[in-house]
Amino acid sequence: MTPGTVGAATGWPDRLIVLFDGDCGICTLTVDHLRRWDRHGRLEFVALQAAVADPRPVIRSAAATHPLHDELHVLDPDSGVLRSGGSAFVEIAGRLPGGRLPAAMGRLIPAVWVIGLLYALVARNRRAISRALRLEVVCQLPDADR
Repeated sequence: MTPGTVGAATGWPDRLIVLFDGDCGICTLTVDHLRRWDRHGRLEFVALQAAVADPRPVIRSAAATHPLHDELHVLDPDSGVLRSGGSAFVEIAGRLPGGRLPAAMGRLIPAVWVIGLLYALVARNRRAISRALRLEVVCQLPDADR
């Protein structure tokens, strides 16, 4: 584990909860790749379908008050801050090995707009993309992470 401020709720530095659509092939494929890239365990994956029943109030609250099925979300369990879409991907990148510089660049105004537009395009068409790639039933996450 690298040095950093340890969050009171999680015991992990810079830990994020990634809320994703467990019924979406491209979403689960993306999560599978992120899990392999996340060698330091800074991301926790929770399928949206399980978020409303999660034992942690911060996750249940996010699931009850936000339209989670529209896009990917990341939740900082210590602050309760929820980021969505392209902003969520930038936050995820910042927690992954080698991702701090791309995340910093992704926060710059022109990049924020481009990332947001590209994310929205993929998110709007994720079901069609999943079908085209034959990812309809791809879910390689163990039940504990769903």
